[in-house]
Amino acid sequence: MKLFSSAPGLIAGLSLSFLSAQELTNLPPDPFGDIEVAETAPDYAVEVDRNRGAFTLDAEDGEYVPGDHFAHWHWKAKPGRWGKFYVGLNYISNRTKLGVQVKFGDLAPVKSYAPRTGRERVGNMILGTVYIPKNEEYQVTLLTGDQSNVPDFMVKGLEFTPAPEGETLGQSIDGTINLHAKSATTFAEKMRFEPNEEKNCLGFWTSEKDWAEWEFDVSSPGEFEVKVVHGCGEGNGGSDVNVLINDKTLSFKVEETGGFQNWKEVSIGKVKFDIPGRHKLAIMPVNKAGKAVMDVQKLVLTPAGS
Repeated sequence: MKLFSSAPGLIAGLSLSFLSAQELTNLPPDPFGDIEVAETAPDYAVEVDRNRGAFTLDAEDGEYVPGDHFAHWHWKAKPGRWGKFYVGLNYISNRTKLGVQVKFGDLAPVKSYAPRTGRERVGNMILGTVYIPKNEEYQVTLLTGDQSNVPDFMVKGLEFTPAPEGETLGQSIDGTINLHAKSATTFAEKMRFEPNEEKNCLGFWTSEKDWAEWEFDVSSPGEFEVKVVHGCGEGNGGSDVNVLINDKTLSFKVEETGGFQNWKEVSIGKVKFDIPGRHKLAIMPVNKAGKAVMDVQKLVLTPAGS
């Protein structure tokens, strides 16, 4: 007696149908397949110099001393201005991660691990930050493994790039965005953040080539009024300044306020943020009418109509 005479054909049909539904694959579905790439804010409409204020110490200019446990590299460096800098190591390594540390004068050393890069690729790794307190010459020492001038581990140099001295706060409950001087990155050779309580500003703006940048998050997009809180001494007004906000540019002329720390809030226009997330703003002088452009305490972005 045949109970399942049609079973083979039925099973074959079901198997083919099942495989077609699964697109002939045994891979699990991609859990991130439905996630869209987040839209990002556009870049500045003008070119900016992100190397301004940075300085490098090349291996060929340093003194190398191999050792049984540590190799030493020595340089003398004069940064040009005080302030906070990222400490970057340029190197080639075919070893597993190796401990390194940089000592800048008598300041606390910056320590980290340098991972393998492969012999054909130069790695650039940020080890940390250092605050350089004075504009003077310093002894800089790099400690690595017992050999760091050989094919398996070769130091190419150190790179110091401007870093902000404080974190940018997020958008407040009322929608306001405050960009304080301390949270700016100063791409500058003279201008810097002045931490004294009576100043607490970006000062020494004696070169129109120096500029400052803030990165900040917008949680509630919309239109904002842009205000600059600045000071300018007698006889120094009249400099033209651009404020770059993503791909938009606002401009204003610096007013004399009776003193570089006599603060005045000036509205320079409005800007619209269409998307949430990370945005950028830069202050970039066009020219310098007096001995200095101005001092800047902060910028304030206020929701329009609030």
